[in-house]
Amino acid sequence: MRAEDKPSRVHEPPSARGLAGKRDYVRSLEQRRDEQAVILLVDCLRDESGYLRELAEAALVKLGEHGERTASAGALLLPLLRQGLWYARASAVRALAGLVYLPAAGPLLALAEDSVDSVAREAVATLAVIGARGGAARIAWELHRMPAERRTARLARLRARDAALATRVTELLKAERIMSHPDPDQLRDDAPMVRAWEERTWREEQKQQAEAGEGTTRATAAPGAMPASGADASAR
Repeated sequence: MRAEDKPSRVHEPPSARGLAGKRDYVRSLEQRRDEQAVILLVDCLRDESGYLRELAEAALVKLGEHGERTASAGALLLPLLRQGLWYARASAVRALAGLVYLPAAGPLLALAEDSVDSVAREAVATLAVIGARGGAARIAWELHRMPAERRTARLARLRARDAALATRVTELLKAERIMSHPDPDQLRDDAPMVRAWEERTWREEQKQQAEAGEGTTRATAAPGAMPASGADASAR
């Protein structure tokens, strides 16, 4: 067994070994809110204690809700998606959902085919959260860089979870300028480039629908069409 595959226990002070001690330990880290505290909270997600992991997840999410340390916490969580045991990966994924950390889209797409099904499902659920909170374009950008077969598989997973998001991402994949953008961090869904493309696409769809409707009306009113009723025929 590799060293990184062995269950780990966070190095805690003796007072933090009981349930109350774990709660107090995490609470103290949450109140500190400095960089080292975030590192220690992330390290808690490696612990074999599910209770400690849940406390740490909640604390990390609270930091994200207040806009504090979101970027640093998100960046520290990403290595767990590749190196952690299955429960550490699942905890990291749930924390990323609470943080809505868009740069996690690529690693989460990779994790959507994790060998542990519960981890894969958590990854897709977090992608759905990210897509609903401004990250649909980022998901599309990451998918665009995958081989076609993997892209199709990931989209199928996403569609099973959130069909509307999968449809939106599929449309965004057609936006060559967005997909070729060198800096995905600028591709939030509210970015001018993304909004302009989606608004233009929406207008074109509306125009096509209107033209299709007019075509149907013209076909119905064309010369030689059957009378609408017997009364019309008798009038002639």
